[in-house]
Amino acid sequence: MDRKEHRFPKSIYGIFAIAALLLTFNAGWAFRAQQEKDGWIPADMRASPVLSLVRTANGHAFADAAQATTAKNVAAKETPAKPRDYKPSLKPYETLDEVRRAINENFVREKVDETELTYGAIRGMLKSLGDRFTRFLTPEDYQEFQVKNEGEFVGIGARIDLKEEYSGGPQSKPINASRPYIVEPMQGGPAQKAGLKKDDVILTIDGKSTADMSENAVVSYIRGARGTPVKVKIERTIAPINKGADKTYKVLDLTLTRDVIEVHPVTLTWLDGRIAWLRLDEFNKKSDSEMTAAIQEIRDGEKGEGAAKGIVLDMRDNPGGLLDVAVDIASRFVPSGPVVFTKERDGEERAMNAETKRYSNLKMPVVVLINKYSASAAEILTGALKDKDLATVVGEHSYGKASVQVLIELKNGGALVITTAKYLTPAKHDITDKGISPDVAVTASAEDEASGRGAQLQKAVALIKQKNTTTTAAAPDGSSSN
Repeated sequence: MDRKEHRFPKSIYGIFAIAALLLTFNAGWAFRAQQEKDGWIPADMRASPVLSLVRTANGHAFADAAQATTAKNVAAKETPAKPRDYKPSLKPYETLDEVRRAINENFVREKVDETELTYGAIRGMLKSLGDRFTRFLTPEDYQEFQVKNEGEFVGIGARIDLKEEYSGGPQSKPINASRPYIVEPMQGGPAQKAGLKKDDVILTIDGKSTADMSENAVVSYIRGARGTPVKVKIERTIAPINKGADKTYKVLDLTLTRDVIEVHPVTLTWLDGRIAWLRLDEFNKKSDSEMTAAIQEIRDGEKGEGAAKGIVLDMRDNPGGLLDVAVDIASRFVPSGPVVFTKERDGEERAMNAETKRYSNLKMPVVVLINKYSASAAEILTGALKDKDLATVVGEHSYGKASVQVLIELKNGGALVITTAKYLTPAKHDITDKGISPDVAVTASAEDEASGRGAQLQKAVALIKQKNTTTTAAAPDGSSSN
């Protein structure tokens, strides 16, 4: 019987060949893996890192040199490369110009407002000084500044200041931004008629957010032609009824009609017992002349009934104003000597003395009323009367703004307001951020907030009556020295 020959199919040989190749390849990779302790893939076969691109001011783009050097050092374990060349001798203004060109040539919005860019750079420079009273006024801002000091303008009739880092209700976002608020609505003005109240925070003006808006910008948006409307969204804090409960916030949308506001910084009101309530709201160009007229009336008395028995000089909510006006008014009460000292940048102290020819020689007790909003020039006058024992100070700690600013006009019509000195009271007290402590502390009552006639005014009147009683009792013939 013939034997048949058995043969494997040709495909079997192919399978054996592939298996042998795989075993050999696997052995090779295992050997390399032992050599490459830092990873399975050999360093020279790893992918390059993904680097961010850096664009220069002249438009060229390149990989971030620092990232590239770091990646190369990790992979190749080399000594760090020398950092890129730069020019430490460049003047700061050259860098500023380089940044300006980079913005103009690369910013996503093709058209950049050069004026706003420049104004922003100026504000940034001033902010770096760390003094919030040093500021830049655009031509429009400066015009408003001048109008304010003249004592007449078209607006809503409210004194406005800024709250730093305000954090109110849900609609006040972004939190911790500065916000304008109502220091006091002026008597009979549009703000008072519309129901605006002291401490109301303005969130928007005609739909524009007021977050971190400068005081001058706020004023410029509020001001306008007489008879035109302005819409404001305000937030009012509602005090909790129950002790320990959280305060709440009420948001109101109001439309006010702008009107001519004539600011009379001095108001004289006669109280019972021939006591003169003399309110001084700010130190502008009208203040000294109006104070002169008021003092003459105080000498003559109401309807010729005789001189006043005493003066309540009320500077609550007075934000200050012009330094020379403060010295002029102080000279009505201070016979001689320094009203205030200025401490210049060179450390030298210079006295600003009372003008003796202005002295009124008022032979009557004076009580000064202040609160936490009494600032700057109001603190100069208060400090002079307190240090020289010419008045008793009643109320709350004052604001604590003890710096002097000068105004430098710019060629474009704007101006710089720059702090050039600090001031000290006649007794050399520095009240910066501390304010002036009252001789008699009295917390404002609801009536004080509403009309000014609350506990603080009542205490001032009581002190004047007490002083008059003491003086009368001390007179040897029983007659009053007033």
